[in-house]
Amino acid sequence: MRALHLQGLCVLLALAAGSARAQTMLDQEIKLIEIHSALLALQPDNAPGAYQPGDLSLRLELIGIPTINGQTGGKFQFTASDKTFAFPRPRLALGLPAPDGFRAFVGISYIPPITIFGVNEQLGALETGLAWAPPDSRFTVGIRGQVLASRSETSVTDPNTRDTLDTFQFGGDVSAGYRFDLGAASVTPFAGVGVTHLLGNFRITSDNVLLRSRTTDLDVTGGLRLALRPGLEAVAEVVAFPGVLVHPSFTLAWTFDLLSKR
Repeated sequence: MRALHLQGLCVLLALAAGSARAQTMLDQEIKLIEIHSALLALQPDNAPGAYQPGDLSLRLELIGIPTINGQTGGKFQFTASDKTFAFPRPRLALGLPAPDGFRAFVGISYIPPITIFGVNEQLGALETGLAWAPPDSRFTVGIRGQVLASRSETSVTDPNTRDTLDTFQFGGDVSAGYRFDLGAASVTPFAGVGVTHLLGNFRITSDNVLLRSRTTDLDVTGGLRLALRPGLEAVAEVVAFPGVLVHPSFTLAWTFDLLSKR
């Protein structure tokens, strides 16, 4: 009898585990909200300590979009990867005064409400960071905080309607980089890890249903910065939200000194 009871308990536990793993259509829709919110996240975009006081960096980031499976139950919803393979985001960074051996910066990003490839996107973001960057060291370590709000309008559930995704997110990360000087140029590999809290509200226009996603996700970034003179640079990154999303991004920038010529 004891063996039968033990077998019965194992069966119940297996059934409970299988039930916990099963995803409903609602679970899948909420996961799609999380994926699209993570796609907008404001990643480091550069190695720590890259900006000296007075540096103004005009940046254009191209965010790659991986293939996103839009299946929810027996339906297939439109996703970002059905619209385009990448989308651009302008960014601006300003180097701030900092104590000796440190560098600080503040950055902004803004996308006006324009429609491209059937997607109307409006986005605003703010970031700030502080890095340990002694003049006699090629190694830098930095911390950064960021906050972002956006609204995306496009056809998702029905090609004849425009659904809305409102995203708000905030988080922070730590990163480290090491610079290799190559004559007039330099190469800096860098990596960072952080946490981002994502809040996504998705409204289905056809039946006025509101779906909400609230998650706190680990994010990992690895990148390579190529700096050229005078003031030109390119950055390639791979951004990962484990279990959620992995995608590349590329940045071209022109940086100049507002205070004086160095």
